[in-house]
Formats: sequence, C-alpha cells, structure tokens
Amino acid sequence: MTEFPITDDDGLVQCACEADEILRLLADASRRRVVESLANYEDTWIHREQLAQRLAGSHEEEPINNWERDLHHVHLPMLEDTGIIEYDRQEGTVRHYQCDGLADVLDAVEPE
Repeated sequence: MTEFPITDDDGLVQCACEADEILRLLADASRRRVVESLANYEDTWIHREQLAQRLAGSHEEEPINNWERDLHHVHLPMLEDTGIIEYDRQEGTVRHYQCDGLADVLDAVEPE
C-alpha cells in the first residue's frame, strides 16, 4: 500500500495515511469542503465553531448549527482517525496537519 506522510508546521512526520483512507475521506463532498477550508486557513489551529462559520459563510442555505453538528459527530472524527487533524472535543479546537497525498487528490477532484 502507498502511504503518505502527515507532517506538522516544522515538517516533522506525525504519522502516515494510506491512499485508500484518503479516497474514503474525500468521497464525501462536505468533507472535501472541510479539508479544503482547513488547508486554506492561515493557522494550524481553529475552533470548531469558527470552522463551521467559514463553511456556512458562502452557502446561506446551510445553517452554522448543521455544520457544527456534522463537524463534531462525523467529519472531524473521521479526519482525526487518519491523523490529518487532532480534535479536542471538550474545547472544540482542531489542529490541522499537512498531507501532500490528500492535497494532491483534492486538487485532482476539485480543481480551482
């Protein structure tokens, strides 16, 4: 299996994820939006509520509460399981890591 390193800001490898995990993560359009939003965020830390606001901001038909619920129960746990993020459920904070394989697949699926 092909593995892709997941690195922090300093380039230190935190873990690795397999190609199948990346494809499973990006199979969902909402999760692609989450991953893209995290990748485009200027900091490596963000609060779940702030992320929900960013995601709902351009789509008024999607209430922030729905995004917060889906982030907390579905998207963030899946991303955390693969090591792409660290998610503190109590504090609602998310730390995002870099995975070139994830970015490459996302660019191929959602070209700008």
